Amino acid sequence: MTTETINKLIIISSPSGAGKTTLCKLLIKKMKNINLSISYTSRNKKLNEIHGKDYYFVSKEKFKELKKKNYFVETAKNFNNLYGSPFINIHKSIKNNRHILFDIDWKGARKIRRKYKKDQIIDFFILPPSKSELKRRLIKRGRDNKKEINLRLSYAIDEMRHFSEYKYVLINENVQKTVDDIKKIIEYRQLIDNQKKILKNKLKKIINI
Repeated sequence: MTTETINKLIIISSPSGAGKTTLCKLLIKKMKNINLSISYTSRNKKLNEIHGKDYYFVSKEKFKELKKKNYFVETAKNFNNLYGSPFINIHKSIKNNRHILFDIDWKGARKIRRKYKKDQIIDFFILPPSKSELKRRLIKRGRDNKKEINLRLSYAIDEMRHFSEYKYVLINENVQKTVDDIKKIIEYRQLIDNQKKILKNKLKKIINI
């Protein structure tokens, strides 16, 4: 049985270091009917990053100009840098009959929930196995000094308190298993939506509703 894609806004959030960006990249590879929403940011481009693939890198002035024009579905400020998800990514995905995936924090997720219906959204919060493991991952990344790591850890602990705002909460002990679990949940939701659509069409023929 083939299933038609019923477009969803898929949100994956986690504290820094819990693995959401890696999970998003793996999910895109595993599911061909999902587009990643590439965010705009005012932060500087890192050595291995590509403009238009990892982020759209713009100045703070340009970012604020776009925000005034209602260009973004959600924006956030983290570590004095601005981030935003453009509406155009959603419009393109709907036009191409694909899901759209957001790699954003809990604040951005809240803003999207205010603008779209509950049944249009599938949201996941990713937790690390423990605080000590989270700190180990932050150190392993090698991006930050000791002071910045402690600051990120402090923010992460605060972020984790928002897990209950999400429908699905997963503990990322094994990245491959976690991405497979996310994929199964999305496919299950897609199957349920299709079954409802098929039933509605059949009921129209049977009892003329």
